[in-house]
Amino acid sequence: MTSPHHLHATRTAWALHTALTRLSELVTVETRRRSDHYLAAANQLRSPVYGVRHATGDHADPVGGVLTAPDATVPARWADLSQTAHGRLSGIAGMFRANPGSDPHTAIVGRIPHLTPSTAAILHKHLTDEDAWIRAAVRLEPAGTPLVGVSCPRCGVRQLQVHTDGPAEAWTVTCSCVCVGQGCRCGAEGAVEGVAHIWPRATVITGRSA
Repeated sequence: MTSPHHLHATRTAWALHTALTRLSELVTVETRRRSDHYLAAANQLRSPVYGVRHATGDHADPVGGVLTAPDATVPARWADLSQTAHGRLSGIAGMFRANPGSDPHTAIVGRIPHLTPSTAAILHKHLTDEDAWIRAAVRLEPAGTPLVGVSCPRCGVRQLQVHTDGPAEAWTVTCSCVCVGQGCRCGAEGAVEGVAHIWPRATVITGRSA
């Protein structure tokens, strides 16, 4: 089933994927830095300057401090955020009867075509919230870029945004103008009153269905 609600949910799901990819990259960098810190700590433990045993049976080198220092000096901020995002997406997947497994995002994307329009609209809201907070955390701009030189099929104003996250078949074009439902000049399949206009990219670029 395809409706504007399905298109919006799919668009936002792939925008979220881009945000999650950026978060994953930050986790990788963070993990590397933490590993480097542990290696530096290990080198310090092997230093001939330390390791002199006192009469109390203790060591002069700060063994305990070295082993615990990475948590304080190189916090796992991005890893923690990634785990939070995974948990939240798993919860959303469960809400919409998608088996999250180890990849809740893929499960959600696969579930969208099987939802009713009203349920897809609810999922779209959830995904919008997730995309917003992750993008804010990783300092990623909102998805979409201006579609220069092309007028909106409905309002005629050149304020369209093209969304090219995800596979080409998921690319869409949006406008801030709102659909008036059946009979709207937008020509969208399953037009829904009150919903921001959205079309498959090919419909706007070539004037034919994707």
